[in-house]
Amino acid sequence: MIDLDAFAGTLDAPSGHSWRPVIVRLRPGEMGRFTMLCRRRGIAVIDTIDRQLSELAAVRLPDRPGEHERYAREVAGDHVSAYGAWVHLPWMSQVAHVLPPSDYFEVVTARNQLKITRAEQDLLRKKRVAVIGLSVGGEAAVALAQEHLCGHIVLADHDRLDLSNLNRLGAGLHDLGLPKTRIVARRIAVIDPYLEITLVEEGVTEDNAAEFVAGLDLLVDECDGLAIKHLVRRLARERGVDVVYAADERGFLSVEPYGADPGLEPFHGLVAGRPETYLDGLIAWLGGREELSERSRRSVELIGTSLSGYPQLAGEARYAAGQVAHVARRLLLGERMPPFHGHLGPEEFLP
Repeated sequence: MIDLDAFAGTLDAPSGHSWRPVIVRLRPGEMGRFTMLCRRRGIAVIDTIDRQLSELAAVRLPDRPGEHERYAREVAGDHVSAYGAWVHLPWMSQVAHVLPPSDYFEVVTARNQLKITRAEQDLLRKKRVAVIGLSVGGEAAVALAQEHLCGHIVLADHDRLDLSNLNRLGAGLHDLGLPKTRIVARRIAVIDPYLEITLVEEGVTEDNAAEFVAGLDLLVDECDGLAIKHLVRRLARERGVDVVYAADERGFLSVEPYGADPGLEPFHGLVAGRPETYLDGLIAWLGGREELSERSRRSVELIGTSLSGYPQLAGEARYAAGQVAHVARRLLLGERMPPFHGHLGPEEFLP
């Protein structure tokens, strides 16, 4: 957190395509100056702290609704504007009043209970997870952050948003041309500004892969480069880091739990030799062309002639993100899962 003087200094620095929230702590009596500063800079001030305090009271005293108002007043104290923090979102020209970190975490995860217990939530808060490839991976990263399955998330992708990406990514036309890393980081920051985020905007390469994998508790791989996919799996196996992958194609899911099974071959041994292209390797991993859906199989035959790329849909991308979050939650909480690869799509159960 920074103080008001430091915040004023950040407003003089060029923000460019900023993505990182600025967290400001006010002292009693500084609200007037803070409001004036924001007004001069065209920053909208959003203060819903009373509502958040009411919810904090409801979370802590669910059986005593009559005491909520008194409890909220006691928590905030005499200087409500100095309670908690003010989060500046530079890319939105907004500043929002929020609960302090521990209280914010308690309330924002309250409705996870007891699908995730408080003790489990505290354990997950210490985890470090990385996501490579932020198309399907972007949806997975947001799901991981929204369930608060880690306290530190690392986002890696070298690509920028194109118009054709908007058929499935949680972004908009105002994001076109921006790095996918920053788009996803912004989506996470407005859910929890206190969650630690690291961006690897050059993507994962042979030069930085070892450093990238070091210290992870889980790796979610959704990148498009077959060589990098193989490299990070080899490094993950050496370090005992579990790897999860989900494809937006018939609900394909791959769980490679290297922590419990260090002898497991990358890709479960399904991608042998050197496929000519990434698409060849991906199709082999998915079980071959005969295992693709009929429409995907027809589409693959037209790529490079009448189609420009592999078909992907928003609903399938979000379904894949849900699969990743489910597996991540179980692995990060210490459950031993066997290696798995197979199709779990709705069409398997709703033919």
